[in-house]
Amino acid sequence: MVERVITPTPRQRTIALLKALSPAAVVVALHFGARAYTSNVAPLPLCDQLTGMRLAVLSVALVLLGFMLALMRTGLRAWRSGQFPAPGTSVLFRTRVSVGWWARASAISMLIFASLFAVALGFLLNYFVFSEVGLYLLGFRRCEP
Repeated sequence: MVERVITPTPRQRTIALLKALSPAAVVVALHFGARAYTSNVAPLPLCDQLTGMRLAVLSVALVLLGFMLALMRTGLRAWRSGQFPAPGTSVLFRTRVSVGWWARASAISMLIFASLFAVALGFLLNYFVFSEVGLYLLGFRRCEP
């Protein structure tokens, strides 16, 4: 049996590096956003905080949705192709291609992690949008002092 490997080109390495660094960039952006929220929005009265709360909930929901879609796409591509990493995937280093049960297990683990992000997104939306708090955040209920 011939061992199959992916040898990346410089362009593929750049793409893979950007994909690998994007979660860290998102976490750093959320960190600075949380610091700005704490110093600028948290001291305000509750009614004045609603705009900042809306922005915070929207940004976290978009981050969870982005991670979920990326993991789902990777898992489905690996599941359909029967190999991991899937064809056309950019890699940083020379990578051995897995086929068979190991590729299926990798695809299933990606889909499980995607479903965990979907559950976290569901809890976030359930608490902040579909609850009593959500009525204030969406502006359906007036904020009274």
